[in-house]
Amino acid sequence: MLRQLPRAPRRVLAALSALLLTASLARAQDSMESSIPPLHPGRLNAIVRMAVIEAHRRLGDRECQQLFVDFEDASNRPLRERLETIGQTGQSYLGWLWFVDAESEGRCARAEVSAFTSPGSQVVHFCGERFTRAIHRRGIGFLATVIIHEELHSLGLVEDPPSSRAITRSVESRCGS
Repeated sequence: MLRQLPRAPRRVLAALSALLLTASLARAQDSMESSIPPLHPGRLNAIVRMAVIEAHRRLGDRECQQLFVDFEDASNRPLRERLETIGQTGQSYLGWLWFVDAESEGRCARAEVSAFTSPGSQVVHFCGERFTRAIHRRGIGFLATVIIHEELHSLGLVEDPPSSRAITRSVESRCGS
């Protein structure tokens, strides 16, 4: 025969269950974040961090990883070769990048620019408020696309050709939008 527990022990069990669930969720989040490469310290914008985490998630997909075969550096070598040379994957390479707010720099004056880097550079400049406000208009998926686009340049991809739009369309096609 099953007996009812008095009210006080039921509250204690409910509180204990809630505590265990909270601890379990925290461990799951820690586990997920430990698979994401450490981002360089400093004043990293929370929106940029979210975009990098989403880019990291997308780069785990085999179809998205094809970008590193699709695109080449200035020497006509697939970007995958560059990753292999430095012992990185598309996901882990994100941890090598420095994200710097460049809102006051000239290139951010152009309305269509939300981030930029130079081929081969590990510094990705994001255009401050424009980048962070884009989450409201375009969503985190768009910002992850921007991060992946800039990662391709960091690995050595030059533009024109392919155009910036063509690169973005390829990222959206391979990795989602």
